[in-house]
Amino acid sequence: MKAHPLSPYQIPMFALIAGVSICSGLTPSAMAQMAEFPDPAAVHAQEDLANRTMGDFEANADPQAGLNPEFSASAAAALDPGTVGKWSGIIGGLPVVPIFAALLPDGRVLMWDSVGDNPAESYTDHTFTRAAVWDPETSTFTNVNLSGHNIFCAGFAHLTDGSLFVAGGNKDKQLNGIKQTHIFDYNNDTWYAGPNMAYERWYPSVATLADGEHVVMGGGPSISEVTQGDHTSFRKLTKANWGSHAREYPFVQIAPNGKVLYAGPKNKMKFLGTQGTGTWQVFGSRDALYRYYGSYAIFDANAAKWLVAGGGSSGAVPTNTAVVIDANGATPVASSTGNMNYKRRQHNLTVLPDGTVLATGGLSSTAAQVDLNAAVYHAELWNPQTGTWTTLAQQAVARQYHSVALLLPDGKVMSGGGGVCGKCQEKGYLRKDIENFSPPYLFKKDGSGLPADRPQIFSAPSNVHYGVPFTINVTQVSISKIALTKLPAATHGQDMDQRYVPVSFIPLGSGNLQVTPPATSNIAPPGHYMLWVVDSLGVPSKARIIRIT
Repeated sequence: MKAHPLSPYQIPMFALIAGVSICSGLTPSAMAQMAEFPDPAAVHAQEDLANRTMGDFEANADPQAGLNPEFSASAAAALDPGTVGKWSGIIGGLPVVPIFAALLPDGRVLMWDSVGDNPAESYTDHTFTRAAVWDPETSTFTNVNLSGHNIFCAGFAHLTDGSLFVAGGNKDKQLNGIKQTHIFDYNNDTWYAGPNMAYERWYPSVATLADGEHVVMGGGPSISEVTQGDHTSFRKLTKANWGSHAREYPFVQIAPNGKVLYAGPKNKMKFLGTQGTGTWQVFGSRDALYRYYGSYAIFDANAAKWLVAGGGSSGAVPTNTAVVIDANGATPVASSTGNMNYKRRQHNLTVLPDGTVLATGGLSSTAAQVDLNAAVYHAELWNPQTGTWTTLAQQAVARQYHSVALLLPDGKVMSGGGGVCGKCQEKGYLRKDIENFSPPYLFKKDGSGLPADRPQIFSAPSNVHYGVPFTINVTQVSISKIALTKLPAATHGQDMDQRYVPVSFIPLGSGNLQVTPPATSNIAPPGHYMLWVVDSLGVPSKARIIRIT
């Protein structure tokens, strides 16, 4: 593994004792906050290791664990996919559980898990990570294991050249974080060492900034860090200290004002200014809920519109409520939207080429991680125009803790994984498999079940520039919408790169369209995007992957 220059930072004291996070200098109010919002690492350690033996951890996975008892292929085939969509069969034989997954600029998917099938807490050796690249076109896998560190429970997002930047991970069986970062180069399927962070992090989020650098937030430390010098060092945001921070993946991405919006899982909305040593602006509540293991999606980056749905405090029944956040002004404003048809925790939200949002997976009980008796198998689709949810087809496998979903260039959604935890192992739940969902827009609306006639993009530039119109050539049909979606990078219900960017266009004749990309990188941070055209019947093309520089 090649190394980039590393910066010598001092690591602050942080330890896990008996599954409880202990940080020096916590105030009583901070300790109370930690009790209200439990650290996922504490949940891991307390639930996974209590009264267990190594025999429990080494138990083999049950191939039936997580299968939908109500699913039958014949019943699924009888449904109209033009109304409810259609799930593929189970694609098994994966070399890893897809806990962490990112779409690469060549259309392949990088995925990884940990050091083994068992809980991370049960291993003493954390000097490697199991990883693989999946090619959806050929359904083949290439092993790309990482040597040196375990990047289980890391945060990640794409670099401007399409490589993947990964921050933090798992240090030991006590679930301490690591300060190392890593970069995956898809051109040669090689891992590189990035710069060391100042702090060890486990469950951090990574947000791409307007200049292509990244802010790393959470994962234990109260101070965020920003990459510098094209990811050769870090700068600490010492004046943006937000106090004690449970190790959880924050809901964070850049807003049109250039600041980073914090939208969850806690209920206070905040703007993080990343200039200099940083600033926080704290606003009112998003809602009254702590959306533990909820999910979010930016469904209109131009208008800075976020959908946040599901989740709920550990030990409580999750919610089916959802809110829309408008972060386009000086003060973010939240308003309620329609409720999901199912209560969900551990689910995923995926924004689709037509601007709708798909919810998949999750559980509906008080369990924090896994309850196969309370799996939510039905997908459902949120319409931003009406604010309503429509129930769609049900999948064959429960996708709960450590599952993932992301949009593919063919317009389908990959849903997979689940497992690698103590509760998972206890139930035999270990899913080294995926299912692909074809949304209703891929089928004709006449009840025939036949594939829809899709528009095609015949030509498009590989690189485009902010505010500079470019020309594409498409099928000569009526095009109603053109949009960009940033390449996804998903784990634990959070997609750290996902955003939907509608773009304006002008017909030029003969299938040529003049497209105008966003004017600023605050709307669409630099990097690779899927370019979609959607016809007047709502059918999307396959995507062209282009780069905004």
